[in-house]
Amino acid sequence: GSERTSKASKTLRGFEVVDDIKKEVEKKCPKTVSCADILTAASRDATVIQGGPYWSIPYGRKDGKVSIDKEAESVPTAHENVTSLIEFYQSKGLNALDLVALSGAHTIGRTSCETIQHRLYDYEGTGKPDSLLDERYANYLTRKCRWGSDYVELEGMSPGKFNNQYYKNLQKKMGLLRTDQMLYADSRTSPFVNAMAYAPDSVFHNQFAASMTKFGNILDPEVQEGGEVRADCGYVNSYDY
Repeated sequence: GSERTSKASKTLRGFEVVDDIKKEVEKKCPKTVSCADILTAASRDATVIQGGPYWSIPYGRKDGKVSIDKEAESVPTAHENVTSLIEFYQSKGLNALDLVALSGAHTIGRTSCETIQHRLYDYEGTGKPDSLLDERYANYLTRKCRWGSDYVELEGMSPGKFNNQYYKNLQKKMGLLRTDQMLYADSRTSPFVNAMAYAPDSVFHNQFAASMTKFGNILDPEVQEGGEVRADCGYVNSYDY
């Protein structure tokens, strides 16, 4: 019943990396560094390893004392419209440019075929694939995703490289998730997509770093005031910690 075991977290990987880091940190600095801070730093450093930008991280986050699976479902699920996405980001103090820049994280990673199968067949009762999907790309995905349990790269042209190919794909109607492709179809966000696609990778990198800095400063006051530093990232503390 935890966030980690929720359906929304099914395709996430790397928990064991965070757990290993936590064990080493506890040896040197027990009861000091939260799992939330470790996860934030690991995400940044993984981005750098993949060729992405570096950004400064403020530390001092607390870990929550509860973990509820339904709370993981409050994040976007690739079925929203652009208005819903913009409103969600605004509720966190972020804007449409941040939405487009942070969506660029889909230049790496993968998702389950189950997430996109609705786009490939009888999309909304049309009997055809999603009209926002390039025909050749749709044919490729149909062959690739015969089984919902299989996985597909979020950006298949240069997987594993943190570059602006994601935005170039959107211009070609090759956005894997419909929420990605709609960023190019909506007049409020398409100028930012074009700017990222036509500019050098450094422009995307700089904006991604700036937006991640804003994103990293979003803190839950209740967790900060009533949270803890977990001894094990998979469990809340016992009272003797």
